[in-house]
Amino acid sequence: MLSGLLALSLLLASPLPAWSSPHGLLPLDGEAEILRGQASGSRWTFYDVGLGACGQNNVGSDFVVALNGIQYGTGAHCMKQIVMTYNGKSTNATIVDKCPGCPRGGLDLSNELFEFFAPLSNGVIQGSWNVVDN
Repeated sequence: MLSGLLALSLLLASPLPAWSSPHGLLPLDGEAEILRGQASGSRWTFYDVGLGACGQNNVGSDFVVALNGIQYGTGAHCMKQIVMTYNGKSTNATIVDKCPGCPRGGLDLSNELFEFFAPLSNGVIQGSWNVVDN
């Protein structure tokens, strides 16, 4: 009994874990963080698009992206336009999906969008992107 009370008191005295990002605590209510500024050195991969988390069907030739899960949140950024730059090339794309496995700032690109920047055989590239102000 005494050991149980000791364990409980240690648990209550311990600080609660902080689920943090580089910008502080992550939203606990599932809301997406506000997309500001530019994501430089962001990790880009590619995927076979279809029905995305934003509820739209797309094909591989569409210039669309899946936004990392941290910034996607509950989908507040669906259908937003972004400008992407890699190796001196730039183009616009639309956020249509969520990429749960992508790191903060990372994007999953449609096949043809990825090929606009580099061959699919590269697998992963690092570029920059920012939201287009409407």
